Amino acid sequence: MKMTGFEDLFSEEKGFFQSELKVCEAGHLEMEIRVNKVNANPYGMAHGGYLFSICDNVAGIVGYTLGSYVVSQQASISYLSPAKIDEVLSVCGRCIHDGGRSKVVETEIRNEKQKLVCKGTFTLFPVKKVEDDV
Repeated sequence: MKMTGFEDLFSEEKGFFQSELKVCEAGHLEMEIRVNKVNANPYGMAHGGYLFSICDNVAGIVGYTLGSYVVSQQASISYLSPAKIDEVLSVCGRCIHDGGRSKVVETEIRNEKQKLVCKGTFTLFPVKKVEDDV
């Protein structure tokens, strides 16, 4: 599948600094991203909304890799440990249900010591097939 349209999802203009896609295949995505002080809360840790946004974008891309444009229908996230400024985070998204009416993607963000920072579950609604645009 041609992977286009994601180039600016994790751009500096959108507040995501120093990100790198590592793996992008059907139903699975891995990337790394550095926490910048712009993305920190007043306590010097990555803001929860920033972490949620990363997970939401990753879940949407995972849905796309399965052949559908998707929107988030339901989402939940658990914040488990802090991520510090300048820390490089590992992000993983994996589809655990690929249905016709919904897709479920689990996401994880880990810090440089591989400690789990947050874990999210996203239920996605397929809006249309990707090949309808080709």
